[in-house]
Amino acid sequence: MTNLVTAFKSLGPNEYTITEFPAYSSFRYTYISGSNSNSNDVQITYGVEYAGSLNVRVENSTYEWYDSVMQTFYSALPYTQYGINSSSYQPSGSVFIVSVTQDVYGEEIKPGTLSISVGASSSYDDGKGNLIISQSGTGSTIGSIFYDKGIALLRPTESIVSGGLTRNGICIVSGTNVAVNFTSSVRLYEHSIKVKINPAEFNFSLYNPTVENTPYTGSTKTPLQQMVTRSMYPQDTTYLAPYITGIGLYNERNELLAVAKVSNPIQRTFDSTQTFIIKFDT
Repeated sequence: MTNLVTAFKSLGPNEYTITEFPAYSSFRYTYISGSNSNSNDVQITYGVEYAGSLNVRVENSTYEWYDSVMQTFYSALPYTQYGINSSSYQPSGSVFIVSVTQDVYGEEIKPGTLSISVGASSSYDDGKGNLIISQSGTGSTIGSIFYDKGIALLRPTESIVSGGLTRNGICIVSGTNVAVNFTSSVRLYEHSIKVKINPAEFNFSLYNPTVENTPYTGSTKTPLQQMVTRSMYPQDTTYLAPYITGIGLYNERNELLAVAKVSNPIQRTFDSTQTFIIKFDT
């Protein structure tokens, strides 16, 4: 029967550090207009400005999409927040909206990584919130991207039978294949806890006194003696050699928060300090 011994030690603030670092993941989605098999992770919708009487209630999703975009990104406060200026793309009458769910893009779409393609033509993210397309060596702004919202807006252009992307904007008709590429960005936090065990600590058993009282006779040690008796002093049964198999982390209320397990049991030393560094990410 194996006896597990638990011991506690308080750690100071210098033994605990948090390091922040970014993590990225690339994604590619193909959206087919009119298809029922599109992923819910990326959706493309069409919004139109309502031109009728404002006193008449109209329930139409295309109007609502357009109004939502204008109120969210093009009122006074968002102008300042997103750096929109006179040279930025601004919807006028209609807009295509590319939206990515937050569980995919994370905290934001990494600036400079979004591209939207139809056939051989692509729009590119300039890293400053603009979607541009190069045609005959001339770059034209055809949309905007709001990195922290996972939303890109594109200017609709004249009808193209099979759908397409030009320097004037994008045309999406039934069956149009739109490829959306981007890199998600999240901040991870690496927690590092340093646990130092001094030579005089954790080298005896409070819960299994028979370990210390096990006599040592002859030249052959019992398995119990081999585990707990210090080989340097074979006749001195007061020196134990326990093994460390796991380290638990507790809060000030003695609630167990995490457990670090070692790959192989590590024997305590008696003439030097042992240091264990526990790391985990959140």
